[in-house]
Amino acid sequence: MKEFYNSLDELYGAGNLAAVETFLRNAIAETGEHSPERAGLLNELAGFYRGISRYAESKDAFTQSLSIFESAGMGATPEYATVLINLAGLHRLTGDADKAVELFHIAMKKLEDAGARDSYAYASILNNLALAYQTKGEYNQALEYASGALDAMRAGIGNEHEIASSLNNLASIRFQLGQLDEAGRLIAEALEIYDAMPEPDVHHAAALTTSAALMSRKGNHQDSLLGFRRALELTNKFFGENIEFAVCKRNISEVCALLGDLPSAVAELSDAMRVVEKLLGPEHAFTKTIQEELEGLQIRLDAHLAL
Repeated sequence: MKEFYNSLDELYGAGNLAAVETFLRNAIAETGEHSPERAGLLNELAGFYRGISRYAESKDAFTQSLSIFESAGMGATPEYATVLINLAGLHRLTGDADKAVELFHIAMKKLEDAGARDSYAYASILNNLALAYQTKGEYNQALEYASGALDAMRAGIGNEHEIASSLNNLASIRFQLGQLDEAGRLIAEALEIYDAMPEPDVHHAAALTTSAALMSRKGNHQDSLLGFRRALELTNKFFGENIEFAVCKRNISEVCALLGDLPSAVAELSDAMRVVEKLLGPEHAFTKTIQEELEGLQIRLDAHLAL
């Protein structure tokens, strides 16, 4: 399996998303229909689909993976809990934070029953619960879980990649709570870790986004714009034009507007609208939010040009 994951990492690193999908599908086709190996590979495929915002296909692959593990009598194992964690993360991304929290707690109980409190998967649940509670706007609860996750990663459960991701998660919560100095310290440490990595990391863009948001809040809009553009580049490299790509475009639009560059603000938000509508459809709540923001920006631009 080491050779398999090395090859998969190379494809991800090259940004060849079509090749990643083909590689995973071919690997699944070579396994037994009800084998645990197939369940593990379906989990990988589901994670890939989740990353590129093909959410329906992601949910289907996660569900298949869970079903195979259950049929194999592995419903109480850490492997099953890991897939459940990933499915819960999908629910968070698609706006159902309550369902995400429910599934994370089920996975947590399974790991506790398996004696795996000190596992990476358990620390991952803490991080993911922090993200879910952020989505719900319950930042003090999120802070508790994120702090526990970072402590666990620093204690040796995670490598530098996981420590950096946990630092960013905690920094984002501190930012939401208005604790800007502490958020800045945490995100600076995360970025130092990412910048020292020999190869670009898939989570680097998220840390750049947190840093850029912090700079913008402090009035440093030019550096903020550079940070958001770098995050956009990395997001596109690893995932193509997914929802996070559109969010990056939206962030760039907001900073352009703050800098007084309304034409660029409209252009960037228009591109975000194109991506969101393609992925989520014209009737989705997020699509409608972007449309309203775009209409407001266009009115501002028209008024400015009329002066």
